[in-house]
Amino acid sequence: MKLLQSPQTPKIAVIAVGTVVVIVGVAVGGHFKQKHDAEVAEAARQKAAAEAYANRPIITEECVLNGFGEGNCTFTNTGKTTGAKCGGIAVQGPGIVTSELFCSGQVPPMTTNKVEFSIPAVNDLCDSNYKPWHEVCSFTFVEKDANADSTKV
Repeated sequence: MKLLQSPQTPKIAVIAVGTVVVIVGVAVGGHFKQKHDAEVAEAARQKAAAEAYANRPIITEECVLNGFGEGNCTFTNTGKTTGAKCGGIAVQGPGIVTSELFCSGQVPPMTTNKVEFSIPAVNDLCDSNYKPWHEVCSFTFVEKDANADSTKV
């Protein structure tokens, strides 16, 4: 067995049997370095993405609605930068009705903004012969881009 070394292939074990050469194992330093460099670059990319994610607004909404279609959403920012969130309310029952698009306004970190809204059609949609309206209908906040074409959710 003969051990060959060169700058491109530092360690190659070769067994020569007659005129046939068999390469037993290859440990190419350049290949391992490239793999290590790629792993380091990926780790740096992931760290940068995590830092960018951590330095953004994190806005959650909590909404209430009554059977007359009057309600409000409280937007709380637990992130590190000021931001806004837009959307509307979709009420689903025997049919579906939606509110106009509304936004939280600029919400600084660790603060809350409250926005009122109204959906007059809820009373008709969720009328259920003396059952509570929430047994007939449900509602959800639907996030939507403030720059969208429609003002409806």
